[in-house]
Parts: sequence; structure tokens; C-alpha cells
Amino acid sequence: MKRINPLSLAVTALFFTALSGAACATNISIAAEISRASIAFEEKDTLIVSLTWDGNPFQYQIDDFPIPAMEKFKILGSSSQVASRPDPARPGGEVTVRTFRYILEPTDFGTGVIDPLNLTAINRTTNDKQELKTGRLTVEIAKPRPVRKSSSPITMVVISVGIVFVLGAAVFVVLQKRAARRRQAANEPEEKSYVEALSDVKKETVADGKLFYSRLYRLLLQYMEKERNLPVSGKTGEEILALVGQMEDGQAKTALNKWLTRALEVKYRPDPPAPAEIEDAYAAVKVFFESKVYKR
Repeated sequence: MKRINPLSLAVTALFFTALSGAACATNISIAAEISRASIAFEEKDTLIVSLTWDGNPFQYQIDDFPIPAMEKFKILGSSSQVASRPDPARPGGEVTVRTFRYILEPTDFGTGVIDPLNLTAINRTTNDKQELKTGRLTVEIAKPRPVRKSSSPITMVVISVGIVFVLGAAVFVVLQKRAARRRQAANEPEEKSYVEALSDVKKETVADGKLFYSRLYRLLLQYMEKERNLPVSGKTGEEILALVGQMEDGQAKTALNKWLTRALEVKYRPDPPAPAEIEDAYAAVKVFFESKVYKR
């Protein structure tokens, strides 16, 4: 009878244990919940979809921002954020959660339905695709509250006078604010709006480098069309770069060509840019917007 080498058994066990750990480290799960199961017609509700996986924020790629199909609801706004934290108990030593939030407004009363949401997650390490699906959610929406009507002529007169007074005060306040904005605009450079927009891009893209470059690309096109009078609307990336090449301002031409080219490369590249590259690009574009090199 052939004897089995104990060392071989140990090596084999370790091999399969490593494979099992790798499978867990690349696992991703999805969950969906609604903030309230019943609301008044005049209220808002929140849908939260969470993706959780072991590993860093760049472990998985979610190509499209998911838009759920629903009945008796419409989406007022949406947002996305990514957060990770160390967790020695997890196979990768780190757990990441990506959250999508949707603000919902009722369009009718009765049972509101949020259909299952389908997502495709791509593991950037193995290139494996995993299909994810949420469950079907329902919300009970109450009937709209009845609008009270007043039949008293005196009451109607009082209300009308009050409305005229309020409207007059509102118009006065609006005119005062406009005048203040004009005075402020005379003392502040117009470029400040681009710096603020760039800061918003940085905050809203968090750790998603591909999304950062996509938003930066749109901001640069807005700047070129408004400040440089370049007809970029409806043009391809190659056509836009050709327009940049015709600019007389050499410093601005070089900078815009560099950032636009990089944004187009990142869009079609499977791997996301490194966080350090995002920080460098953000700092360089911010200096560009704060400087006077692009003044016409």
C-alpha cells in the first residue's frame, strides 16, 4: 500500500485555502433599501443602493450610473460616494462600500413600485464580470391632502392684499440681491466660478478617477466655449483637439491639449488613474483657472 506524504497533504491544503481566500477577496454584494415604506403624497422618499466588496475602492469597475425603473415615482436627484475602511477580519484586510442615493417624489397615490436594479461589476484584477440584482421594493403613498377653499369675499380680499404685499417685498429683495451681485462681480474675477466648479468636481468624484476626468473634460469644454469662443458643442474629441491646436495663446493651448488628451485616454483605458495623478491634475487645472494666462 502506497504511503501518502504528510508534507504533500499540507501543501495541497494550503493551496486550496489560498484559492478560497482569493475567491472571497473578489466577492461583491448588492443591497437596496427604501428609507420609509409609507409616505404622504406631499413627502419625499430615499432609495439607497449599496455595493460592498473586500479590497480597495479600485477593485471593481461600475461602468454606468444605475437608473432604476419605477412606478408612481420620479427621481428628483441622485448622488454617489465611495468609502473604505481597514478590516483585518476580511480576506483583503479592507472593505469598500459604494453607495448610490436617489431622492424620490410621488407622482400618484397608491402602491409605488421600484423594479429590480441590474448592475454589472468588473473585477479590475481578474477582468471577471459579476451580474448583480436588487429585489423589488414597494412604498405605500397616501392620497393628496385636500386643498381648503374659502368662500368668504372678505377673506379673499385680505389674501389678495397679502399676496400683493409679499410679492412686492420679494421683488424688492430680488432686486437688492441682483444689485449686490453686480457690485460683487465688479470686484471679483469671473474665473472664480471655474475654480468653484473644479472643486465640486473633485468632491463629487471622491475616489473614482475615471469619473473625475469625465467631469473635468466637460468643465474644460464649457470654459473653451464661453471664454475662448470655440465652437466645441457636438464635436468629437479629435475635432476638439484640432480646435485647441489653432489657438494663438501658446501657454493655454499646451495646457488644454494635455488635459483633454489625458481625459480621452482615461475614458478608453480599463485601469483607472492613480490617486496621486488625480491630485496633480486637480492642482494644475486650479492654478490655470486662478491665473490670468487665459484672459482674452
